[in-house]
Amino acid sequence: MKKGWKFLIEYQSLIWIVVAWELVVFLQIMPERLFPSLSKVLVVAFELITTGMLLENLPITLFRVFAGFALAAVVGVPLGLLMSRSKLLNDLVQPIFSLGFPIPRVALYPILVFILGLGSASKITMIFLECLFPIVLNTYYGSTRVGKLYLWAAQNMGANRSQVFWRVLLPATMPSIFTGLKIALPMAFIIAILTEMIGATAGMGYLLTYMSASLMQEKVLACVVLITLVGYLLNLLIQKIQRKYVFWQ
Repeated sequence: MKKGWKFLIEYQSLIWIVVAWELVVFLQIMPERLFPSLSKVLVVAFELITTGMLLENLPITLFRVFAGFALAAVVGVPLGLLMSRSKLLNDLVQPIFSLGFPIPRVALYPILVFILGLGSASKITMIFLECLFPIVLNTYYGSTRVGKLYLWAAQNMGANRSQVFWRVLLPATMPSIFTGLKIALPMAFIIAILTEMIGATAGMGYLLTYMSASLMQEKVLACVVLITLVGYLLNLLIQKIQRKYVFWQ
């Protein structure tokens, strides 16, 4: 019983969306050809899964997402940590990230397409650039908040630089690192979808564009529902990883 109430409370916004959706269709507030019922949309979504269209396109999108995201993490986390330890590096790099953060990096995509083409290279590069900013900045600011007292205490107890980094600095910065990763992963998925809607021949963004060309709203909304579900599962994945490695929070 308690689990049932917990589910209702946790997902009440989703429940209200479903209720509102069905009411719009039932009361005929909008024509069904423009706003089909949820049941019809779910049937079409199931057909996309069973016919293999989802399995043909989803792995391609996920490859691009994780490739760009992983590259950004591999570059961004060490860079953010080094920026907090080196004043020279911080003075050189930090203004670029601070000034560039509010700029929509997706505006660079036409340039990347011109240089790298319409294939996966331009899409992965775009995802990498979009993810790099939150990862670097959150890692940097998290590392600067680590009290110098802890670092001095570790050094006074005989810890060398490597031990201070791995046993003090990195664990203390992990919550901020995961904050950056939690921001970056959904952004990676969004950018993958957007870039695949432009000149791509495969991927979830391409599938959404292909369904839009059919002028059948249930197909478009079915694709949107599947994309939303995948995005939600990606968010659960990063949260589960965070709970494993930042278990003290």
